[in-house]
Amino acid sequence: MAIVKRDFYFIGFGNMAQAIYQKMNKSSYENIFLIEKNAQRIKNIKKMNKANFKGSFLSPQTKIIKKLSNNKINNDDIIFLAVKPSQIKSVCVQIRPLVKNTLPLIVSIAAGVTTIKLKKYLGDNCDFSLVRAMPNLCAKTGTSITGLFGLKEGIKLAKQVSKIFTSFGQVLWVNQESDLDAVTAISGSGPAYIYYIMNAMIDAAVEIGLERSDAQKLVAQTIIGAGETGKNIDNLEDEIIKVSSKGGTTEKAIDVFKQKKLDGIIKQAVKAAHKKSKELSK
Repeated sequence: MAIVKRDFYFIGFGNMAQAIYQKMNKSSYENIFLIEKNAQRIKNIKKMNKANFKGSFLSPQTKIIKKLSNNKINNDDIIFLAVKPSQIKSVCVQIRPLVKNTLPLIVSIAAGVTTIKLKKYLGDNCDFSLVRAMPNLCAKTGTSITGLFGLKEGIKLAKQVSKIFTSFGQVLWVNQESDLDAVTAISGSGPAYIYYIMNAMIDAAVEIGLERSDAQKLVAQTIIGAGETGKNIDNLEDEIIKVSSKGGTTEKAIDVFKQKKLDGIIKQAVKAAHKKSKELSK
């Protein structure tokens, strides 16, 4: 018996949605619709598609449309909400009539918009499956980690949902929705923290004589290597001590970090992001 392929709808096609689209297994879907109202963004998508020398950016089954009103949503179709949190209510209200009598899987990556709010906007009496996701921009290179939370009906589709996100990295299912605020503060916003540190290290390297391109290569690979090895180190403080030879260069740098209370600054920054995520959830 032939397997019926479902349709996949991207509502919003900004940086995150584009990163996910590039890495996902597009052959799993009958049609992929990119719903985007921004005329300039549509123009840019078409430009990227034309300029992609490795082959078309858009797969043959991908179509760009401005709205969903003429589409029939079927059971098991996937609707991927990739708009800004401030736009999520109006988008949900617009698609509510289309999902009223169907059972699609709805996935939202809108930071801070809870499942309670999403169900209210989409219609409390609907029986669709609902999952919230918090990926990060490392999806571009297939190295993202995505925090996931689903209502009971969404959890039933955990394997299907995980398949979407493992196409560009790892996944972490959380047991309670409030944990997504912590995920947002750590991994959702995390790449920007690392870029900030990278930029400072690169600037310092240039100031002490390195070419910027060499400095960026050194810094990037050092962070990649430290991240890979750090995954398997039980006690990072002990490892820092091992690397910081008495009277050596690393010890001197770590002493400055301690004097400036860098650990406290980082904790404050993460907690500020966590607080903001909780505020958005209210």
